[in-house]
Amino acid sequence: MEVLRDQNWLLTVGTFLPLVGVVVMLFIPKSDEETHKFVALLTAVATLGVGIYTLTQFDYDQAGTLQFFADAEWIKVISSNYTIGLDGMSLPLYILSMIVTVLVMIYSWNHIPSPGNPKAFLSLMLILQTGMAGTFIAQDLILFFVFFEVVLLPMYFMIGVWGGEQRQYASLKFFLYTMFGSALMLVAFIALFFKVRGALPEGVEASFSMPLLAEYGGLLGRSAQIWIFAGMFVGFAVKVPMFPFHTWLPDAHTQAPTQG
Repeated sequence: MEVLRDQNWLLTVGTFLPLVGVVVMLFIPKSDEETHKFVALLTAVATLGVGIYTLTQFDYDQAGTLQFFADAEWIKVISSNYTIGLDGMSLPLYILSMIVTVLVMIYSWNHIPSPGNPKAFLSLMLILQTGMAGTFIAQDLILFFVFFEVVLLPMYFMIGVWGGEQRQYASLKFFLYTMFGSALMLVAFIALFFKVRGALPEGVEASFSMPLLAEYGGLLGRSAQIWIFAGMFVGFAVKVPMFPFHTWLPDAHTQAPTQG
């Protein structure tokens, strides 16, 4: 697999910089609401700045190639690595998540929903940004799964605490539905890993790397491919959501605050 590794620190900084803002906000008293708003907005703008720099460094003539690629050992016992990269399809989504977060921070300056508490609310928004960005750069299925699930908890609390009158029902329904989808996704990921591992040529090390699994997934039997696809399809259908797995969406989106 051909990849470009130049400036491979960029994606890590762009993804985890919001967490720096969260750490700073932990040391600021809850009562100092204006400072929390300033730190959150500054963090979101700085993150977008890294994203804009990423746009300028992206090689658009090789948009089909993974760029800013990094591959480091992460959870060795399960053959999962910290593998990240960006191509022409994930780049606009990665940047869009940063733009939306900045807009949300600007809107939230004078529109923190009831019961208030900008410290907790804006911290959750920054954690949410890390989960969204990580989802678009992950090139390892376990890493992708972790980032995808990071999005779940902030949204649960944003709906359950700052939502409308039916917020507790909506947040619980959202959590249970998406956890069910997550379970199917994870089972399909693990099944794909073990089936591909058994079909790999000698000398090729098994991992949860997406490019590796895509390259050798065609070696699997037809029935295995169908069952693994079914698990991923239903899991993502719940997450997206698609009919008829969409019933959590109307409740969650009508009860969520505007920022959510």
